[in-house]
Order: sequence, then structure tokens, then C-alpha cells
Amino acid sequence: MSIFMKATLKVKTFQLAEFLEVLESSLVPMLEDHGWRLHGTFVQRFGSMQPAVVVDLWEMEDMAHVERVLKDSSYRSDPRFQASQPVLESAVIEEQLEFLQLKSGRMKPFYP
Repeated sequence: MSIFMKATLKVKTFQLAEFLEVLESSLVPMLEDHGWRLHGTFVQRFGSMQPAVVVDLWEMEDMAHVERVLKDSSYRSDPRFQASQPVLESAVIEEQLEFLQLKSGRMKPFYP
């Protein structure tokens, strides 16, 4: 059964566009190469101006899949990750991860 990860990031507002570009062009393709699937990136539309709040919803096979990717750390040597590091270190103020299990709804599982 699939597991979902909700990543909530607080990002410096003036670096939001740069952060989203790095996410879309580098980090998402890299993590999808490891079998993760991004269902969407959401940006808070109303609320405080600083910091900007970005929420990503990822799907993985199970918690073991999460651990395999994170413990392996091979993604850290990927040029896409290394190129994104300066932006991530500069723009991200805080990151919070939550793991969720789908109980009902219309979203079809990624892995049968």
C-alpha cells in the first residue's frame, strides 16, 4: 500500500520563484528517478507574506521505499542535487515532513 509524504517548507518570499524552478527542474526529476511520484506542489495563496509556504505531496511504495532512498544517500552525489544545494540552503527556512496513509477518496494508487 502506498504511503504519502507531505513536505511543508517555509521559504524566503523573495527566493520563492528560484526555489520553485530548482524544485521543478532538478529535484522532482531526480526523486522520480528513485521511484517517488509528486502529486502536486502547492503554494499558500493567502496568509503571511514572509515566509512563503510551499507544500509538496509525494507518493512512495511504502515506508521502506522512503528509507531506501534517504539512507542510500546516492542522490546527494547526483549533479542535480548538488546544483540545487546553494538555492536550498539559502531559500529554505524550515521543512516539516509528515507521512500519511490514504484511507478513502478518489486518488488511484500509483503502485498496484
